[in-house]
Amino acid sequence: MTLYVSSLLIACGICLFAGVHAVLAGTTGKREPLNQAFGCLSLLLAGYLLLAAAIYQADALSLARQLIRLQLTLACLIYPAAVWFLGLYAELRQRRRWLALASLVFGALLVINLLSSNSVIYTQIIRDHAIALPWGEQVHDFAGRKSKLFGAYFLAKDAIYVFATGCCIALWRRHSARAWPLTLYLLIQGLAAVHADIVNRSGTQMVTFEALAFLALVLLMGDRLRLELSQRATLLTHNLEELREETRRRQQVESTLRHLAYHDPVTGLSNRLALRDHVQAALAVQHTGDHALILLDLDHFRIINEALGHDVGDMLLKAVAARLLAAAPAGSLVARHGGDEFALHVGLPSGTAPAAAAREIVRGMTATLTAPYTIGAHDLAVGVSAGIALLPGMAGDVDSALRQVAVALHRAKASGRNTAIIFEQLMQAQADRRLLLEKGLRLALERDEFELHYQPQLDARGRFVAAEALLRWRHPQHGLIAPGEFIPIAEETGLIHAIGRYVLHQACLERESWAAVHADARVSINVSPWQLFAQDFVRTVHEAVNTTRTMPRNVTIEITENALLHDLEDVAYKMRELASLGFHFALDDFGSGYASLGNLKRLPLHELKIDRVFVEGLQAGVRDPLVEAIINIAHEQQLFVVAEGVETGQQREALAELGCDAIQGYLICRPMPSAQFHHWLDQLPEPVDLPGR
Repeated sequence: MTLYVSSLLIACGICLFAGVHAVLAGTTGKREPLNQAFGCLSLLLAGYLLLAAAIYQADALSLARQLIRLQLTLACLIYPAAVWFLGLYAELRQRRRWLALASLVFGALLVINLLSSNSVIYTQIIRDHAIALPWGEQVHDFAGRKSKLFGAYFLAKDAIYVFATGCCIALWRRHSARAWPLTLYLLIQGLAAVHADIVNRSGTQMVTFEALAFLALVLLMGDRLRLELSQRATLLTHNLEELREETRRRQQVESTLRHLAYHDPVTGLSNRLALRDHVQAALAVQHTGDHALILLDLDHFRIINEALGHDVGDMLLKAVAARLLAAAPAGSLVARHGGDEFALHVGLPSGTAPAAAAREIVRGMTATLTAPYTIGAHDLAVGVSAGIALLPGMAGDVDSALRQVAVALHRAKASGRNTAIIFEQLMQAQADRRLLLEKGLRLALERDEFELHYQPQLDARGRFVAAEALLRWRHPQHGLIAPGEFIPIAEETGLIHAIGRYVLHQACLERESWAAVHADARVSINVSPWQLFAQDFVRTVHEAVNTTRTMPRNVTIEITENALLHDLEDVAYKMRELASLGFHFALDDFGSGYASLGNLKRLPLHELKIDRVFVEGLQAGVRDPLVEAIINIAHEQQLFVVAEGVETGQQREALAELGCDAIQGYLICRPMPSAQFHHWLDQLPEPVDLPGR
C-alpha cells in the first residue's frame, strides 16, 4: 500500500469518526439538524475517500469500473448532503428550496449513473498507465471516454461550489464567526480543483488532491462545530452556575422572608403568626387540658415610650424578651403578640390542677418581669397583667383560644392591672355583648335610639328646682340599656363626643318645653371627663344653648371627681369660661372619688351632690357627723347641696335635719321619659309636702 493510498485511508477514518460523532451528537438528547447533516456528509465523504483509495489500488479493469460507478453514486449523494449542511450552517431562509433543487439534479444523475453501462460521465473506462509518485511509489490510474452528461455533471458540481461561495458571502455579511473556516475550505477546495484541471489539461501523469480536499471540509467544519458545542456547553455551565446561584439567593431570601414572617423584628421572638401556627398544631394533637396560652401585657408601657422615646422602649422590650426566654418552661413558645404584649404557649405538668399550674407559671414569670431594668441611664420598672386560657378547654380552634386569652387579659387590666385572670365562659358572653353594644353604638345616633329620662330634684319645701337628664339607649333587640353599660364603651371608642353633643342639645331643647311653668328650674346634664378634655368643649356647650335658645343660667353641668385627675388647670379654665357665661357647675358623686377639699375652692362650683353611699344609712334623729361635715363645708363655700339616692322618708328627715338643700331619688320618683315627666310636672302641686314629712 502506497503512502498516498494510506493518506486516503487515514482521511477516510477521520471522516468516519467525525461522522459517527456528529450523528450521535445530533440525534441523542436535543435533536440538532446541523450536526445530523454534518454527520451524514462526513460518513458519505468517508465512503468516497475509501473508494478513491480502492480505485488507486485496483489492478483489474472490471473492478475499477464498478468502483468508479460506486464512487460517482456516492458523489451524487454527497452534493445534496453538502447543500443540506451548508444551508443549515449559513442559516439560509430558503435552504429547503436549494436542497430540493440539488436533490432533483443529483438524483437524476444518480439514476442515470446506476442505469448506464459504465457511469454517468464515461461511456467506456480503460486503464491508463501507472502514475509514478515523486517518492518512487506507483498507483493505478484509470480513464475513459466522456459521456454526453460529462459536462452536465461537472456543471452541477461547480454549481455546488458556487452555492457554497454564496453561503460564505452571506456569513461574512452577518459578521459570523462561521465564515472563516468555510472560506478556508473553499480556498483549499478551489486550489485542489485548479490543480486537477491543470493536470488534466497538460496530460501530466500525477495524482490530484480533490478527494483529500474533502478532509479539509470535515476538519474545518468539525472544529467549528466542536468549538460552538464547547461554547454552548460553557454557556450552559455558566447559566447553570447562575441558576444555582440564583436558587441559592432565592433560598436565602425565602429563608429571610420566612424568618421575618414568623419572627418579631425588634425582639427576635416568634410573632403572632408563628404563635397561631404553634397553637393550632398543639390543638390538633392535644386532647386534655394540659397546656395553656398566656398573654402578658406590660402595664403603662406607653408612658415609658412617650417619656423616654421609642429607642428606650425597644431596648426595654428586648430585655423583657430575654427574661421571658430565660424563665419560660422548657418546650414553651415565647412570642411577641404585638405592641407591649407577649404570649407564651406552655405545657402544664401532669398530676396538678391545670388552673393552679398555670397560675404558678404566671406568678414566676411576673416576678421575673417586674424586677427593675437598667436601660442606658434609666432605671425602669413595669407591671404585668396576664390573661390565661386553659387548652383545649372550650377552645375548639386557634381563633377561639386567642379570643379567650385576649378576653381574660382585658378583664385583668380592667380589674386594676398587675393581676392574672383565667378565662371563664361567662367572660366570653360579656365580651360578645360588649362587641354587640360597640357595633350598635355606632348606629344608635343615626337610628335615633337614644332618649333622655328625667329625675327631678325637690328642695326642703318640696319645690321643684331642677331635673337631671339621664341618657338611656333603647336598643331594637335588647330593650332599654342603662348608661353604666354603654358609656364606658363610648368613652373607649371616642363615640362619647358625638353622644355628648346629642345629650347637651336634646336636654336644652326639652328643658324649654317646661320652661313656661317652671322658668327658674334648671336641667342638670352629666358630661364625661373625655368631653371636658376636648379642646372644643366650651364651644360645644355654647352652641347647644344658642341653637335651642336656652339661658345658660338654667343649665347645670355635672362633672365627676375623676374629671379632676387629669390636667386640673385645663378643666378649671374651661369651667371658669363657661361660668362667666352663666352656666352652673355641680360636683357629682362627691365622696366616692379622689377629689380633694381644696378643689371646692379652686373650681367655680355652684352645687355639690352627695353620693348615695353616704345616704343609705341615714336615719331620722340620728346625726351622721360625716354627712353633716360635708354639708357644712359645702355651705361655707356657698354651694347648693343635693343628696342623691334618697329612697326613704327616714333618709329625707335626716337630711332635712342636717340642712341639706335638695334631694333626688326614688322617694320622689324614678327617672321618666320626657312625655311622662311632663305629665308628672303637670300633676305637681305648689308647694308639695314630701312623703313621710
